Formats: sequence, C-alpha cells, structure tokens
Amino acid sequence: MKFQPPSTFKPAGTVISAKWCSAPAFAASPRRRTGRRAQGVRYERRVHEHFLELYPDRYLPSPWVRFTNVEDANARWCQPDGLIIDLAAGEIVIVEMKYQHTADAWWQLEKLYKPVLRAMFPAGLWTLRCVEVVKWFDPATAFPVSVRMSEKPTGNGDFSVHIWKP
Repeated sequence: MKFQPPSTFKPAGTVISAKWCSAPAFAASPRRRTGRRAQGVRYERRVHEHFLELYPDRYLPSPWVRFTNVEDANARWCQPDGLIIDLAAGEIVIVEMKYQHTADAWWQLEKLYKPVLRAMFPAGLWTLRCVEVVKWFDPATAFPVSVRMSEKPTGNGDFSVHIWKP
C-alpha cells in the first residue's frame, strides 16, 4: 500500500538554507480551539511542561525555523513541537506531539522538520531522530513505516513512538 501525505501537507523539499527565527506575523493571532483540537493543545502543553522538567537544559519547546528550498522562491516557516538536544552526543530528537497516534506525525517529522533541521545540523556532525509522543496508541492505525515503540522520550532509532499519559 502506497501512503499519500495529508491533502494540506507541503513537504520541505530540497532545503538550501534554514535558520532560527521569531514567530512570523501570521502566527501572532491567538486561535481558540474547541473539541478534539483543544484536547490536543492541552495535551501538548502538558507534554512541554513534563519535558521541561525532564530535560531542563536540553529541551527547546516549539522553536520557529525559517527556510528556503530549491523548488520555491519564497521563504517558508515551520515549527516542530519540540527538540531534545544532546550537545555532547551530537544528537537532536525532533518531537511531534499527538493526542492519538496518526500517520500525519510521520509526514511532518520525516518530510518537513527533519529536512529543514538537517540543513542547520549537517549529517556527520549531528544525528537527527524523530519521536511521536502520544497519549493513545492504536496499533491498527495505518502508518507509512513499521512502528518502533520507545520507553524513553528520546526514542530508539530513526523514528519511534513514545506513549506518555499524564
């Protein structure tokens, strides 16, 4: 079965430059979430609080990155949910938080955030890994790759899923 990205998803493409930035103007307007989206936002906030306690000097919540690619003349922005940075080991874990396990997390992590961060943190100097942090995991969820579970938020391997229930 060939997996297709979500209809609104735009991959990073071939990234030629990327840098940290402050939130773009379009992100400044607060949005009120309701229902499932509000539930996801609350879960994400609690995960951020937990990770800031676990990794006080290593966790970077919701950083903004501005990047350009060869396919598009315009600059774009992205915002990973979080990064766990281990300077001594040269490792960065890109974290995507979802209330419920979904293939959308794989597309965001592997096809958007990882290529963008790879432009900032070159291979050979840095190892990038991806972790989807979820409250609920359904093994029957269709997914683009074999799911590897991790007991630690830092993952194990290139892509893994960590269940955290507050």
